[in-house]
Amino acid sequence: MPKITRISTTPYTVPLKASLSWGSRHELPQLDHVLIRVDLSDGAVGIAEATPRPSIYGETRTSIQAIIEGELGQLLVAQAVEDFEAVAALSERMAHIKNNNTAKGALDMALHQALANSRGESLGAYLGASRSRILLSAIVSTGSAEAILADVAAAYQAGLRVFKVKIGRDIATETETLARLIEAYSAGQFYVDANETLASAAAADVLNRLFDLGALYCEEALPVRRLRQRRELRRNCRMPIIADDSAFTLADLEREIEFDSFDILNIKTARTGFSESRRMLDLASEAGKDTMVGSQASSLLGCLQAALFAGQAAVNCPSECSFYLKTEADLTLAPPIVAGYWEIDAVEAALSEMQTVLARLT
Repeated sequence: MPKITRISTTPYTVPLKASLSWGSRHELPQLDHVLIRVDLSDGAVGIAEATPRPSIYGETRTSIQAIIEGELGQLLVAQAVEDFEAVAALSERMAHIKNNNTAKGALDMALHQALANSRGESLGAYLGASRSRILLSAIVSTGSAEAILADVAAAYQAGLRVFKVKIGRDIATETETLARLIEAYSAGQFYVDANETLASAAAADVLNRLFDLGALYCEEALPVRRLRQRRELRRNCRMPIIADDSAFTLADLEREIEFDSFDILNIKTARTGFSESRRMLDLASEAGKDTMVGSQASSLLGCLQAALFAGQAAVNCPSECSFYLKTEADLTLAPPIVAGYWEIDAVEAALSEMQTVLARLT
């Protein structure tokens, strides 16, 4: 069986068409990411991207490179990898180093990608993808109503049909804008993301009004620390609730399931890799929860890998794998979006070519 011979990091920057802002003080002016490369003894290579988000996970590009090259890499080099479970066991070994979510998530994905390449399998087949296509959703930029309408129009023109709209700064104006969107796009679907900004007392009324308007579900309406209030909100509002920030890890998810605080789990492979994401998917499914996959404002590479994880049958909601459209990167390799869907075969072909190109550059 192959062994890990080398783990390396390469920083890179991807410009955005416009800065992304969310919640109360979060802003992303550009993607300052890190490519993680894993080499195996049989010549196979796997590459994934780490997505530092200082205001969410406390990581920076510098800290990601340091923890991988100084700590995590030393734990893994010379270790053998044989199957998914073997890689998952190595990820468990990394768990004694706390936090560093996206550093560990990217390293785990690069390990799985390398093993899939070593076995001559597509990543989707290796992960157990059974769908022939996946439904994508788009994260809508914040700003004025006209800016939001223009962003949705551009995404719709690109082929997308499901949209996540940010709320929580001015509910009255945001409700009016959402109503305009729903009226303008009869073939579209819309849901909202409050990023923990709503007040507990008013949240149920706000979400019920949006649900009656036609919004599908809401992500993280209340602050994560308000666990009991979040449980009550889920009981008192008709709109299904998405868990994201409240379920960073498997341990978080176990707590949220115990309190029955959500309806849909947003799995972000960028922070939990494929190993922990698989365990979270299984646990959520056993608990009767729906699931979607997010890409944590990833470039095309991260979106492709997240989409292949979303090809599993248990992922039954639209997945946020279209953020690459907000970048100024060369998107020549990007698969076409047809009526809101990515064809899995096209995603596999694009990822294979991208891995080949990146292997020459790292």
